[in-house]
Amino acid sequence: MDILQNNKPRAELQRGLTTEYISYILLLLYIFTMPFVSAFAFTGTISLPLIFALFLFMLMIIKTLRYLKLPQGFLGFDVLIILSFLFFDVLSFIINGWGNAASFNHTIAYLSTFLLFYVATKFTLFNISDKNLLFKRILQFVTCTTLLSALYSNAEFISANFFNLNLNNYIPRPSEAQESYDASVLSLFYRARGFAPESGHFAFMMELFSPLAIYYIYFSRFCKWIKPLKFVAITLICLSFIFAVSTASFVIIPTSVFIASIVYSKSIFSYIKRNLRKSILATVSVSAVIFLFNYFFSVSALIILSISEKLDSTSLYDRQARTDFFYNIFSHLSLIEKIIGAGPAGVIVLGFDKFNAILNLYYSVTFELGIVGLILLLLLFSYIILKVIKIRSRLSFFLLIALISGIMHYWFIADFWYPWFWFVAVFSLMCHKFKLGV
Repeated sequence: MDILQNNKPRAELQRGLTTEYISYILLLLYIFTMPFVSAFAFTGTISLPLIFALFLFMLMIIKTLRYLKLPQGFLGFDVLIILSFLFFDVLSFIINGWGNAASFNHTIAYLSTFLLFYVATKFTLFNISDKNLLFKRILQFVTCTTLLSALYSNAEFISANFFNLNLNNYIPRPSEAQESYDASVLSLFYRARGFAPESGHFAFMMELFSPLAIYYIYFSRFCKWIKPLKFVAITLICLSFIFAVSTASFVIIPTSVFIASIVYSKSIFSYIKRNLRKSILATVSVSAVIFLFNYFFSVSALIILSISEKLDSTSLYDRQARTDFFYNIFSHLSLIEKIIGAGPAGVIVLGFDKFNAILNLYYSVTFELGIVGLILLLLLFSYIILKVIKIRSRLSFFLLIALISGIMHYWFIADFWYPWFWFVAVFSLMCHKFKLGV
């Protein structure tokens, strides 16, 4: 027997002043505001997506207490992993970080991220009755917010480098550090950072959302745009990656596409065989676009300059020093600390300067929550990837690219508190559970 009898993929959305319809509207607003983790934020912590996620969490609590039921398929292995992860987060804080303000704040960051951006979002997705309408609207809003971000980043790059006009001067940001962020490369040009704090973080979001936008535009059968408009949309997305000049993205994107192509090689070859003319035309068009981009914007030069800037600056040495710090300190921790970690914000808990903080999510989680925390995180990622691979539609290929990109990008950053990856993860699980996509 289903946990919620009215929660069927073909059930229609209950409109009006119902908790379901309100959560539906809040969810769409949440998706639309997800790029604004820095721009238009109230503080460095309180951003627009966080506020809408908090409302979704409150509705989840209200609905659960009212009906004493959970949506069909909500309580999966992933939720159990997250609850276990948060249990060890609190346990490690109590044992190691009790009384330390930084450790407390970091504990709250873990709790709020997973409870708001994952659990509450998954509850909302699984609770809304009309899954087909929800699926369509999510793709539309993800595409809309992706194109808006791409359009702004393109305008930001062109205005800063060709007209000496920095649009970020007119975009309110919560702190002086984010307002004064230096996006220049070797003092030659400015990188686009969109509505995120940094260019690399903006590229991280685009890695996760762009595959869904491309799927919606070309493969979902929902998009009725004319071909020139579709071409312009894809061009904006491609330019946003180029103008962000993220060295990590230049490696991650082709790698994730390559891995996904291997997984779905049989389906890809079958598709090419059935649509040989279209495939050849697409290949020629993409090659021509790349050639034109490189001719007018010197894409290869931007990539080389970006890599050179990383290699010649202190960034590479700083990152390596933080990695060496992790191995050196972690190897000297006690057995208990290695198992449950040094506590949230463990670097500060142990008395080290915050500038030793580790810029790698996997090292960071291991240091703060121990080997148990790392295992739980990897289990969560593995569970989501396996569910995506089991989706029997073209959507699976694009979701896999997005998720692999996100998992790889966490090797370069430890900022787990952005909502983008967690949303794509729960959206993927919804598509698997209710067999959505074509």
